[in-house]
Amino acid sequence: MKQFIKHTIESAPEASKDLLKYGEKKYGILPNLFRYMAGAPAALESYIDLFNTFSRTSFTGGEQHLILLSISIINKCDYCIAAHTRAAKANGISSSILNAVRKKNGIEDQRLNMLINTAQKIVETNGNMDAEDLNRFYDAGFSPENLMEIIVGVSLKTISNYINHITENVINEPLEPFAVGKEIKD
Repeated sequence: MKQFIKHTIESAPEASKDLLKYGEKKYGILPNLFRYMAGAPAALESYIDLFNTFSRTSFTGGEQHLILLSISIINKCDYCIAAHTRAAKANGISSSILNAVRKKNGIEDQRLNMLINTAQKIVETNGNMDAEDLNRFYDAGFSPENLMEIIVGVSLKTISNYINHITENVINEPLEPFAVGKEIKD
């Protein structure tokens, strides 16, 4: 089996070097995900562009990372579960909510609960949601446009979750406190 290369900025193809520098500056570390994607500059560029697009949706930063976390849970991507737990916490989501979501328990905040459930339902049904699910989403105050924004998040996580699975990526050391199976503390 071919081995995937976990690139450094120096070893990466020229088209990926600036993208890796961007990732290192943005996250304070060079994420292993970026290091693997660097071998295919189009993959890395697509991921960064789609992430930046998703960050401009109508959802708050915390809501965005809860959506991405909930998708990663369904896709069983340990790397992204740790990364989005850390990011959601940094964007104001409480540890109690994060622990509940990671254990697939409902939460009291009905808005967040609906976002989580809808994102997961889209993944579980491959986008074939029934009218009842859609009506619950709309009755909770969301719009068809919000649904499309969640689908952008699903697209983003499809790229990273699948690449993490295929490369057998392991989480970076700063993500260790947020690893699957660990209780998140305030």
